[in-house]
Amino acid sequence: MELREAILNRRSIRSFKKEEVDVTTIEELLEIARYAPNHKMTQPWRFVLLDRQDQAPLQHLIKSKKALKKGKPVPEQEPLSDDAPSHMLAVIIDVNEKEKVYRDDYGAVSSLIQNFSLLAWEKGIGVVWKTPGFMQDEEMKQLLEVSEHEELVGLLHIGYPAVVPKMKEREPLQSKLRHGLTRDTQ
Repeated sequence: MELREAILNRRSIRSFKKEEVDVTTIEELLEIARYAPNHKMTQPWRFVLLDRQDQAPLQHLIKSKKALKKGKPVPEQEPLSDDAPSHMLAVIIDVNEKEKVYRDDYGAVSSLIQNFSLLAWEKGIGVVWKTPGFMQDEEMKQLLEVSEHEELVGLLHIGYPAVVPKMKEREPLQSKLRHGLTRDTQ
Protein backbone atom coordinates (compact mmCIF):
# COMPACT_ATOMS: atom_id res chain seq x y z
CA MET A 1 0.00 0.00 0.00
CA GLU A 2 1.38 3.40 -0.95
CA LEU A 3 1.44 6.25 1.57
CA ARG A 4 -1.03 8.28 -0.49
CA GLU A 5 -3.46 5.35 -0.52
CA ALA A 6 -3.09 4.84 3.24
CA ILE A 7 -3.79 8.51 3.94
CA LEU A 8 -6.84 8.63 1.67
CA ASN A 9 -8.34 5.30 2.76
CA ARG A 10 -7.60 5.20 6.49
CA ARG A 11 -10.72 5.41 8.62
CA SER A 12 -11.39 5.77 12.34
CA ILE A 13 -12.54 2.31 13.37
CA ARG A 14 -15.00 1.95 16.23
CA SER A 15 -16.17 -1.64 15.76
CA PHE A 16 -13.63 -4.44 15.92
CA LYS A 17 -13.46 -8.18 15.25
CA LYS A 18 -12.71 -10.50 18.16
CA GLU A 19 -9.39 -11.51 16.56
CA GLU A 20 -6.46 -10.28 18.68
CA VAL A 21 -3.73 -8.11 17.22
CA ASP A 22 -0.38 -9.60 18.17
CA VAL A 23 1.43 -7.50 20.79
CA THR A 24 4.66 -7.85 18.82
CA THR A 25 2.95 -6.23 15.81
CA ILE A 26 1.80 -3.29 17.96
CA GLU A 27 5.33 -2.90 19.34
CA GLU A 28 6.80 -2.98 15.81
CA LEU A 29 4.37 -0.27 14.68
CA LEU A 30 5.23 1.87 17.71
CA GLU A 31 8.93 1.37 17.08
CA ILE A 32 8.56 2.94 13.62
CA ALA A 33 5.96 5.55 14.67
CA ARG A 34 8.46 6.96 17.19
CA TYR A 35 10.35 8.47 14.25
CA ALA A 36 7.87 11.34 14.27
CA PRO A 37 9.53 14.75 14.19
CA ASN A 38 10.13 16.08 17.68
CA HIS A 39 11.88 19.31 18.60
CA LYS A 40 15.36 18.75 20.07
CA MET A 41 14.64 15.01 20.31
CA THR A 42 12.55 15.44 23.45
CA GLN A 43 10.69 12.22 22.64
CA PRO A 44 7.98 13.36 25.06
CA TRP A 45 5.84 10.22 24.92
CA ARG A 46 5.25 7.02 26.77
CA PHE A 47 2.58 4.38 26.47
CA VAL A 48 0.47 1.94 28.45
CA LEU A 49 -0.77 -1.01 26.38
CA LEU A 50 -4.00 -2.62 27.59
CA ASP A 51 -5.33 -5.95 26.39
CA ARG A 52 -9.04 -6.78 26.65
CA GLN A 53 -8.73 -7.90 30.27
CA ASP A 54 -7.00 -4.64 31.23
CA GLN A 55 -9.61 -2.57 29.39
CA ALA A 56 -12.52 -3.66 31.61
CA PRO A 57 -11.69 -1.46 34.63
CA LEU A 58 -10.88 1.48 32.36
CA GLN A 59 -14.14 1.12 30.42
CA HIS A 60 -16.04 0.86 33.70
CA LEU A 61 -14.40 4.03 35.01
CA ILE A 62 -15.32 5.92 31.81
CA LYS A 63 -18.94 4.67 31.89
CA SER A 64 -19.19 5.55 35.60
CA LYS A 65 -17.91 9.09 35.02
CA LYS A 66 -20.36 9.58 32.14
CA ALA A 67 -23.26 8.32 34.29
CA LEU A 68 -22.33 10.59 37.21
CA LYS A 69 -22.04 13.59 34.87
CA LYS A 70 -25.61 12.90 33.70
CA GLY A 71 -26.83 12.46 37.29
CA LYS A 72 -27.40 8.73 36.84
CA PRO A 73 -26.29 5.90 39.14
CA VAL A 74 -22.94 4.24 38.56
CA PRO A 75 -23.50 1.10 36.48
CA GLU A 76 -22.29 -2.35 37.43
CA GLN A 77 -19.07 -3.40 35.74
CA GLU A 78 -20.01 -5.30 32.59
CA PRO A 79 -17.99 -7.51 30.31
CA LEU A 80 -16.55 -5.77 27.26
CA SER A 81 -18.78 -5.57 24.22
CA ASP A 82 -18.26 -8.05 21.40
CA ASP A 83 -16.85 -5.32 19.16
CA ALA A 84 -14.34 -4.01 21.72
CA PRO A 85 -10.81 -3.31 20.48
CA SER A 86 -8.13 -5.95 20.74
CA HIS A 87 -5.99 -3.42 22.60
CA MET A 88 -6.03 0.13 23.86
CA LEU A 89 -2.91 2.23 23.90
CA ALA A 90 -2.83 5.08 26.38
CA VAL A 91 -0.60 7.81 24.93
CA ILE A 92 0.98 9.94 27.63
CA ILE A 93 2.96 13.16 27.18
CA ASP A 94 5.66 14.57 29.40
CA VAL A 95 4.34 18.07 30.18
CA ASN A 96 7.01 20.73 29.82
CA GLU A 97 6.42 23.87 31.87
CA LYS A 98 7.49 26.05 28.92
CA GLU A 99 4.43 26.68 26.74
CA LYS A 100 6.37 26.65 23.46
CA VAL A 101 8.06 23.34 24.25
CA TYR A 102 4.73 21.85 25.40
CA ARG A 103 3.10 22.87 22.10
CA ASP A 104 6.00 21.43 20.10
CA ASP A 105 5.83 18.22 22.12
CA TYR A 106 2.05 17.92 21.68
CA GLY A 107 2.53 18.30 17.94
CA ALA A 108 5.19 15.57 18.05
CA VAL A 109 2.88 13.20 19.93
CA SER A 110 0.09 13.92 17.43
CA SER A 111 2.51 13.12 14.58
CA LEU A 112 3.43 9.85 16.30
CA ILE A 113 -0.26 8.94 16.58
CA GLN A 114 -0.81 9.66 12.88
CA ASN A 115 2.27 7.59 11.98
CA PHE A 116 0.97 4.71 14.10
CA SER A 117 -2.51 4.91 12.58
CA LEU A 118 -1.20 4.86 9.01
CA LEU A 119 1.26 2.04 9.70
CA ALA A 120 -1.53 0.01 11.34
CA TRP A 121 -3.89 0.65 8.41
CA GLU A 122 -1.21 -0.59 6.03
CA LYS A 123 -1.35 -3.92 7.92
CA GLY A 124 -5.15 -4.08 7.92
CA ILE A 125 -5.40 -2.93 11.54
CA GLY A 126 -7.86 -0.21 12.48
CA VAL A 127 -7.30 2.55 15.02
CA VAL A 128 -9.38 5.34 16.48
CA TRP A 129 -7.93 8.09 18.69
CA LYS A 130 -10.35 8.69 21.57
CA THR A 131 -10.17 11.63 23.95
CA PRO A 132 -12.72 10.97 26.70
CA GLY A 133 -13.73 14.03 28.66
CA PHE A 134 -12.33 12.45 31.81
CA MET A 135 -8.75 12.03 30.58
CA GLN A 136 -7.31 14.35 33.22
CA ASP A 137 -9.50 12.94 36.00
CA GLU A 138 -7.47 11.82 39.02
CA GLU A 139 -8.94 8.29 38.99
CA MET A 140 -8.07 7.90 35.32
CA LYS A 141 -4.53 9.18 35.93
CA GLN A 142 -4.16 6.84 38.90
CA LEU A 143 -5.38 3.82 36.94
CA LEU A 144 -2.91 4.50 34.11
CA GLU A 145 -0.15 5.69 36.48
CA VAL A 146 0.08 9.15 34.90
CA SER A 147 2.38 11.30 37.05
CA GLU A 148 1.81 14.93 38.02
CA HIS A 149 4.30 15.94 35.29
CA GLU A 150 2.41 14.04 32.59
CA GLU A 151 -0.88 14.24 30.72
CA LEU A 152 -2.98 11.67 28.92
CA VAL A 153 -3.22 12.68 25.24
CA GLY A 154 -5.66 9.95 24.30
CA LEU A 155 -6.59 6.32 24.08
CA LEU A 156 -5.94 4.55 20.80
CA HIS A 157 -8.40 1.72 20.21
CA ILE A 158 -6.62 -0.91 18.11
CA GLY A 159 -7.98 -3.98 16.34
CA TYR A 160 -9.04 -5.61 13.12
CA PRO A 161 -12.00 -3.68 11.66
CA ALA A 162 -15.43 -5.29 11.82
CA VAL A 163 -16.93 -2.26 10.09
CA VAL A 164 -15.11 0.26 7.91
CA PRO A 165 -17.08 3.49 7.64
CA LYS A 166 -17.47 5.26 4.32
CA MET A 167 -15.26 8.25 3.62
CA LYS A 168 -16.75 11.57 4.69
CA GLU A 169 -16.35 14.41 2.25
CA ARG A 170 -13.84 17.08 3.15
CA GLU A 171 -14.41 20.78 2.63
CA PRO A 172 -12.77 22.05 -0.56
CA LEU A 173 -9.14 23.03 -0.10
CA GLN A 174 -9.84 26.50 -1.48
CA SER A 175 -12.13 27.20 1.50
CA LYS A 176 -9.16 26.59 3.81
CA LEU A 177 -6.28 28.05 1.79
CA ARG A 178 -5.23 31.64 1.29
CA HIS A 179 -2.26 32.64 -0.84
CA GLY A 180 -0.01 35.42 0.43
CA LEU A 181 -0.50 38.10 3.03
CA THR A 182 -3.48 40.40 3.20
CA ARG A 183 -2.45 43.58 1.44
CA ASP A 184 -4.01 46.99 1.68
CA THR A 185 -5.12 47.84 -1.86
CA GLN A 186 -5.04 51.64 -1.30
